[in-house]
Amino acid sequence: MDGFDDAVDGYFDVEDQLSRYLLRRAEARLRGDDGTLADVESRADAAAHRDRVRSFLKSSIGGLPDRPVDPGVETTGRHERDGYAVECVTVESRPNYRVTANCFVPEGEGPHPGILFLCGHAGPPRADESNQRACIELAQNGFVVLVVDPLGQGERRQYEDLDLDDTTVSGGGGVFPHVYAGQKCFYAGTNLARYMIHDDRCALDYLCGRPDVDADRIGVTGTSGGGIQTVYLSVLDERVDAAAPCCSVTERYEQLKIGNPTHAEQALVGSVDRGIDYDDLLAALAPLPLFVGAAAHDRYIPIEGTRDAVDRVRDVYGRFDAEDEVELVVADAPHSPVYEFRDDLFEWLCDRLDVGEYRPVDDPQPLDDSTVRCTDAGTVLDEYDDERTIDDVIAADVAERYPDGGAKPSVDDSGDFGDQVRATLVERFDLDREACDLHPRFVHETTADGLEVERIWFRTERDPDAVVAGVLVSDPETATESPAVVLFDRGTAELPARSETVADLAAEHGTVLVFDPRGVGAVRNRTIPVPSWADDYYGVFGTEFKFVNDALLLDTSLLAMRVFDVLRAAAFLRSETDASQVSFVGEGVGSYHALYAAAAAENVASVDLSDLGPSFYEMATERAVPFDESLTVSDVIGDCDLPHLLAALERRGVTITR
Repeated sequence: MDGFDDAVDGYFDVEDQLSRYLLRRAEARLRGDDGTLADVESRADAAAHRDRVRSFLKSSIGGLPDRPVDPGVETTGRHERDGYAVECVTVESRPNYRVTANCFVPEGEGPHPGILFLCGHAGPPRADESNQRACIELAQNGFVVLVVDPLGQGERRQYEDLDLDDTTVSGGGGVFPHVYAGQKCFYAGTNLARYMIHDDRCALDYLCGRPDVDADRIGVTGTSGGGIQTVYLSVLDERVDAAAPCCSVTERYEQLKIGNPTHAEQALVGSVDRGIDYDDLLAALAPLPLFVGAAAHDRYIPIEGTRDAVDRVRDVYGRFDAEDEVELVVADAPHSPVYEFRDDLFEWLCDRLDVGEYRPVDDPQPLDDSTVRCTDAGTVLDEYDDERTIDDVIAADVAERYPDGGAKPSVDDSGDFGDQVRATLVERFDLDREACDLHPRFVHETTADGLEVERIWFRTERDPDAVVAGVLVSDPETATESPAVVLFDRGTAELPARSETVADLAAEHGTVLVFDPRGVGAVRNRTIPVPSWADDYYGVFGTEFKFVNDALLLDTSLLAMRVFDVLRAAAFLRSETDASQVSFVGEGVGSYHALYAAAAAENVASVDLSDLGPSFYEMATERAVPFDESLTVSDVIGDCDLPHLLAALERRGVTITR
C-alpha cells in the first residue's frame, strides 16, 4: 500500500498550509484592536499599560528569582591600558554558578556613569572585536562598562562534552545551547530568559555597587539577542536610566512573515495571543530615555516593522511630553553590532547620562584573548570543580516547583482522576474549541493482499484551514470493534515500507487509519530556508522549529494542534465504522500524540505505544536528553505529564501496551 502523491494526490495544495495557518492566527491577534497602543491616551493609560506588560513579561518567563544579598565576586585580573583599564571578573548569580565579565574602567576616581553591555549571539561574545571596540571607546569617554558572557557562550559554554545523536547543542554563537536549554524551561512553564535576565540583574548589582560608579546614571545596551535582553531588563529593573537596544525590535508580524525562527529566550509564550508586541515592551519604558538602533538591510529584523513600532512608541511617550526621549537611528548596513551605531549612540549616552561632550576615538584596538579571559581553563565549567551547569540550575528549579514531578500519581480507586486529567488536558490544549464538519474526501480506493485501502483527506479547522490526510485500511476478515488511529513518526510518508505492520494492525483492529495530522506526512509544509543554513527540516532552527516556536507565541503548541487533529481522526473512524470505541497506536513522536489523544478522548479501548520517550519532567531535569523540536510544549509537568496520563488511562480501564 502506498502513501500520497504530491498535493494530497492533487486535491489540495498543502505546501504552505501550516505557514498560512500560523500567520493568519498571528495576524488576527496583532492586527486587531484589543490591547493596542492606540488605546493609550493619557499618562494613566500609559502607566496601566506598563503594569500590564511588566506583569505579563514577569509571568511569561516564570518570575524572577531573588538576587543574592552578597554574591561571590572574584577579580581574576586587571590590565592597564592607555586611558583605561580592563578587569576580569566572575560574579556568582547563584551558588556555584558564575557569570564571566570584563569591566572597562576609565581613568579618574569617578563616580562615573555605568553601562551594562549585553552580548547577542556572537561567539565568543566578550572577545568579539566590535564589542571590545565599543567598550573601549565608551570607557575612554568616561563610562565604567561591564560586558558579560550570556549563558552558553564565551567562557560560559555548556555542552562541549555532550554527544547527542543528530543534534548539535554547542556552538552556533549561543543559538544551539539556548534552544536546548530553552526547551527544558518551556516544559516547566518558564523561559530561558528568566535565567539570562537574572544573570544580567546580578551583573547590574555588581556594576552599581562599585565605588567608582554612580548608580543613578546607568545605561544598558546590546545588539540582536543582547538588544532583547536590554529591553527585558529595562522593563523589569527600574535601576536602568537609559536603554539602547540595537537590531532587535520590530513588529512581530513582520518578523513572522519573513520566515525567521524565534530564539528560545525570545519566544514569550502567549505574547502574540495577547497582542503584546515589541512596541508594547518599548512603550512600557516611557518616559525612560530610549535609543533604538536599526539596520536598513537587516535579514532578521525588518526595518519597516521597526519604523512603525517606534512611531507608535513615540506617540505613547508624547503622553509624557517626552517624544524627544525616543531616538531611532538607521544604519545603512546589515544586521550590525553596537559599534556600528557608535557616533549617534555614544553621543546620545554621553548626553543622557551627563558625561559631557562625546569624544570619538580613532580605531580603538581590541585586546587579545589572554587579556580579557577570566579563567585559566577557558570555561567556568573547567575552571571550578563546584561549578553547576545551566541544566543543574533548571533541574533544581523544576524540582522545587514540582516536588512530585516525574512520579506516577497515586490514584484512589474511588476518585475521578481520569476525568480530572481529561478536563485539564482539554483546557490546556484547547481541545474543546469549535470543530468544523469533516466532509471526508475519498480520493483513491484499491485492494492490497486482501485488504481494502482508501486514501482520504479532510479539514479539522477552517478559516484558517487545517488539512489532514490518512490511509484507511480494512481487513474484511476481522470485525471492527475498536478501529485504530495509527501515528507513525512521519505518518503516511512511511508507507509502503510499513505495509506489513499496517496489515497486522488491520487484522487486529478490523480497520485502521494511518494518519497525518497537520504538518506531517502527506500534509507536511515545504521547507522554509530561513536562515539559509537551516536546511534540515527537523533540525535546530529548521522549519519544524520555526513552527513550534510560532505556536508558543500563540499560546499553543504543535503537539496540542496535532492532538486536536488526532481526536478528529478518531471521530471520523467512529462515524465511518459505527464503532463505539476507538484505539490509538503510536510510534516515536506519534506515541506522544496517541497518548495525549487517548487521555483526552472518551470511549477508548486501548493505546499501543512504541518507542515512547522520556516524560517531560525527565527531559527538563536530566542533562543529556533527546532533543525533538516537535515536542516543544509549555507547562505540562505539573498535571498533564506522561505519568499523569498513564495513571488516568489505567484508572479508566484502558488497555495500555508499551
